[in-house]
Amino acid sequence: MQTAIINEYKEPKSDGYCSKCGKELYEKYSNQILFERRNIINELERLIILIPVISIHTPLNWDYEIIGMVTGQSTTGTGVITEFTSSFTDFFGAQSGRHNRKLKEGEDMCFIQLRKQALDLGANAVIATDIDYSEVGAGKGMLMVCMSGTAVKLNNIDVIGKGKGQLLQKLTEANDRFKFLSGYQTIHD
Repeated sequence: MQTAIINEYKEPKSDGYCSKCGKELYEKYSNQILFERRNIINELERLIILIPVISIHTPLNWDYEIIGMVTGQSTTGTGVITEFTSSFTDFFGAQSGRHNRKLKEGEDMCFIQLRKQALDLGANAVIATDIDYSEVGAGKGMLMVCMSGTAVKLNNIDVIGKGKGQLLQKLTEANDRFKFLSGYQTIHD
């Protein structure tokens, strides 16, 4: 495994390295893999929002191949203060800002999960998305957000906007590279 890590970056490649040189090279290139993984994660976080997640079942003018179902779940505790203040807002008929924020955070987490699963499956969009909300544990102050959708691979990527196709391709390549690099066991893992 150490030789494979060294050969990932070093030219010319070798079938093996001496214990002294190999140790130094392994350490150097393990750090390089770690550095590259961090950069890719930043790129993925920046670009993943480009994957459309929509509720429409058959979007107009979309030519796509169905890849599979994707899901996301988030369970969040509301906390004692949120429960206490929400009882006042319920009493006066107002909305609970804290509950709404918790639900929004749960939705955002589920959207990321749907996008990441779609990306890992080779898809570049999610259609027919459904969102469900519920309380977990009957009075325990836990809110759950669940989402599901159909991951699809758009054949006419420009239907979602000019220039987005290239960015989605860059996202796919970054994800593939990250998965490849994650196969290496480094000194940091």
